[in-house]
Amino acid sequence: MSATPRHTKPAAGLLLLAFVFSLAGSGCAPLEDFQKRWQSASSKRALTGKEKKMREAHTAFRSQPGWRKLTYRDDALLAKATAANSAVEISLREQRGLLLVDGAIAMDFPVATGKSSHPTPKGDYKILDKKQDYASNLYGRIVSESGDTVVSDADSRSDAVPPGGRFVGARMPYWMRMSTTGVGMHVGYVPGRPASHGCIRLRKETAAELFRILAVGSPVKVDSFSATLGGPVGLESVVIGEVAARPASRPRPKPAATPSATPAVPAAETAPAPADAAPAATPSPAPEPAATPSEAPAAG
Repeated sequence: MSATPRHTKPAAGLLLLAFVFSLAGSGCAPLEDFQKRWQSASSKRALTGKEKKMREAHTAFRSQPGWRKLTYRDDALLAKATAANSAVEISLREQRGLLLVDGAIAMDFPVATGKSSHPTPKGDYKILDKKQDYASNLYGRIVSESGDTVVSDADSRSDAVPPGGRFVGARMPYWMRMSTTGVGMHVGYVPGRPASHGCIRLRKETAAELFRILAVGSPVKVDSFSATLGGPVGLESVVIGEVAARPASRPRPKPAATPSATPAVPAAETAPAPADAAPAATPSPAPEPAATPSEAPAAG
């Protein structure tokens, strides 16, 4: 009586070898593709643990008292930051910005976005232009011929310049334009709350760092909270309530209307004018509004 042969399962190692040999027999391309996918999966698994440690360090930063006035820096990540692997996220409700390098937080810094009258619009942007020394062509001040400031918070589209005077645009060093409507990142006053005309103000050292790393085409995402963090993180991180979307086009101030002629009074109620009365003065037309700059506007 013959014994029935038993079916045994080959070892996992033998199966893997058979699979590799079958790939090798069908050509090099499938084998190389398999190796690349295997290495990619391994690197992702290793990166997960590393990212966890980085996130813990960032959470600890936001847990300390007074963190809102400070800037978080991961020097190891900043050392390998390039325009190709970097992106920026702006949290309007926290008034913070994140510099991401390969998806990890390399910097967490304070910002000042647009105040309620000029809110910074949410959206996905890209850097369109960079200029280290720049001045706004929309907002600034108006000075007289003698150099005295006539209007300290001037809008070039609506505030008239006196004869001999001039409009002086607000300085915006390390300018990084994000839209053709005047929104961008630049050096400015950062008081821990919204304070700009729509731009994203940065401290000088932060702006210089971002200007060095980012390039035309670098992505910038503006939203209520950072997509990377997924919501408020840290002690008293939320500064303001939900930010309403800005209208598609902000109405410009209208120039003063030319006074219309005095309506006629019925004859029965008209009082006779004295014989020596001077003729009524003709009202002069209102001054023309300042011309819109031909180049793309820049807020502040």
